[in-house]
Amino acid sequence: MRKNKINLLVVIRHPVGGIRTYLKYTYKHLDPGKYQLTVLTVRNPEGSQIQTDLGGFDIRMVEVDNQQAELRLVLEMVKLLSTNTYDLIHSQGFTAGALSVVGNACFGVPHVLTSHDVLREDQFGKTAFGQIKRRLFGQLLGRADVIQSVSHDAEANLLEYFPGLSGGKPLLRVILNGIDVDAFASGMGQGSNGVLRRDLGIAEGAVLFGFLGRFMPQKGFEYLVDAVDMIAKDDKYGKRLKVLAVNDGAYIREYKALIDSKRLSEYFMFHGFVPDVRTILEGIDALVMPSLWEAYGLIAAEALLIGCPVIASDCIGLREVTRGTPALTVRTKDATSLADAMIRFMANPVTIRLETKRYMQEARTRYDSRKTAAQLDALFDETIERRCRR
Repeated sequence: MRKNKINLLVVIRHPVGGIRTYLKYTYKHLDPGKYQLTVLTVRNPEGSQIQTDLGGFDIRMVEVDNQQAELRLVLEMVKLLSTNTYDLIHSQGFTAGALSVVGNACFGVPHVLTSHDVLREDQFGKTAFGQIKRRLFGQLLGRADVIQSVSHDAEANLLEYFPGLSGGKPLLRVILNGIDVDAFASGMGQGSNGVLRRDLGIAEGAVLFGFLGRFMPQKGFEYLVDAVDMIAKDDKYGKRLKVLAVNDGAYIREYKALIDSKRLSEYFMFHGFVPDVRTILEGIDALVMPSLWEAYGLIAAEALLIGCPVIASDCIGLREVTRGTPALTVRTKDATSLADAMIRFMANPVTIRLETKRYMQEARTRYDSRKTAAQLDALFDETIERRCRR
């Protein structure tokens, strides 16, 4: 029985989107009486919400500037490990994991790496330099004690690129992502749909689709633009179509320019980052996720939890979330398939919404982050104990 709290160093290179949500939903169900946290991350408006999200913990935030962030994270990590005694490092994502291996090289603190993305060929390429980069990256990953994937798809993807990791070092585990179901579902059904539509000036009879991904190629926004272009030419459905795009990202200017070039501005509305997406999901008629890849696709689970219909691609990671649900599935990188699904929803909104609402109770059980936290807590204990036995 431990007398002191477990001193946990959480390392985050990209404190946005799914990583921040993962901490918010999963760490909440860890025991604050058992853990004290140091969060080492890059200064970022969204990342600054982490301390608020994890307010129940004894938490110390250490933020570095974004300029030369990788080097700054490693140097700050060395400083922290030199002046504090940590029981465990929990890195968030492959980049943070690789940096943690470097920073931890002289200290040997047990290290659990949680992957929040999937690997792609364009990250390495087929050149000699790309192959060296791939080999080096694999060697760094192999120095972690545990690599925990948030979906079975993500683990299969990892082993496709680095089959040598299947040998037992590091230990590989799948712990599915989850949602704080009680908090997320609280306050539902209080007229958010009508409020959002009124605030946006949405006409009666219009169908409001929501896109809540970051504006980056992974999220497939350009395929949504092409799908809207197709539907806009349909006399029956084009006049009823509206899309609310929520979030930010590096490619937002390019996507707005694409919309303007196709003369589709009347169909799109943009909203910046929203800390709590629940009010958006309650306000839209359906969520559209044309992603090209996901490690898990948490926003689809959030939508299904509160009865918001989902139109999602069959890409890696996302298909694992929507399999066996009422979500409408479309082919990845296929604007025609996406347009057909959007029209199908517009033609049958009541039926599809009813099917989605019937799934809500099953979604509460399937996506509950208490299961995620319990498995993660056990994994932390196991990792520390395994290192102590050496």
